[in-house]
Amino acid sequence: MSRQLGSRIKLPCSSSQQAISRHAHHHGRLGNLKARWVYSSCPAPHTPADPAALRRGLATAAASSSTSAPALTASVLISRAPLLTPTPHPMAKAYWERSTKLRHAFSNPTNTAFYFKPGSLPLRRFLEQQYETERGYYGEAIAGTKPELGEIQPEPELVELDRDHWAKADAERGDRSLERAPEDEIYLVVESKGKWTFPSTPLKTGEALDEAVTSRIVGVEGSLGGRTLDTWLVTKKPVGVVVDGNARNFFLRSHVLAGEPKLSKDSGYKTHAWLTAPEIEARLRKQGDDKIWESVKGMFGVGEEEI
Repeated sequence: MSRQLGSRIKLPCSSSQQAISRHAHHHGRLGNLKARWVYSSCPAPHTPADPAALRRGLATAAASSSTSAPALTASVLISRAPLLTPTPHPMAKAYWERSTKLRHAFSNPTNTAFYFKPGSLPLRRFLEQQYETERGYYGEAIAGTKPELGEIQPEPELVELDRDHWAKADAERGDRSLERAPEDEIYLVVESKGKWTFPSTPLKTGEALDEAVTSRIVGVEGSLGGRTLDTWLVTKKPVGVVVDGNARNFFLRSHVLAGEPKLSKDSGYKTHAWLTAPEIEARLRKQGDDKIWESVKGMFGVGEEEI
């Protein structure tokens, strides 16, 4: 009996469970058995599929396969940096003038013997400029009389240009001029189908954003005419995105270095303009694109609290 219990028993699939139960009951407690118990290679029982569940699975698969991929667009935000420093506020200007006068009053006199040759023309010009500066800062009562410097050959006259000199020189081009608003940063917008927008192109399958912008917008064969426009793409990563339903419009940042856009015939753009951020906001809101402005204003440095 012990040999039979120590052997491996293989039972048919249909009677395995019943045979194990009867064998355990006949020999008492299972803990005393030394047999390596019954094993079976029976396959798992087949459960018929639920027709309703099968129909639900097929419907879900059909719905997921019919869902179209989101429409992706690559746009470029081209800007021109300010040409001039901003005009200072009157209070800032007054503070700067006062600080300059105090610094001049407490500074040590220039060692003319070290920097200039005695009796030379540069020395006499320097002394004359020093006197004019002190008279302008403190008045003639403190500056005293003008020193005797003899005849001084005048220097070439310094011509000061107006701050809006470039804008006036290119005024006939209006907002198409790259020289307008020299104190502000201006951005390129284009007119398409009666609305102002940013240069953009649909994204092809497997195409990177910078590749699409370079090849079809700012490139030599691009919509902006790269032969006459020199730009620098700042980054290959988007600086913003506009979500419109299932569509995604990614923006890349670029700087203009020289030239001007020459719109191609097949670009679909009628004209272009260089506008400041407030001007772009006004045009977008005027044509009913308030949502677009709310999505892109962060790229212009406009916060939520600003108007």
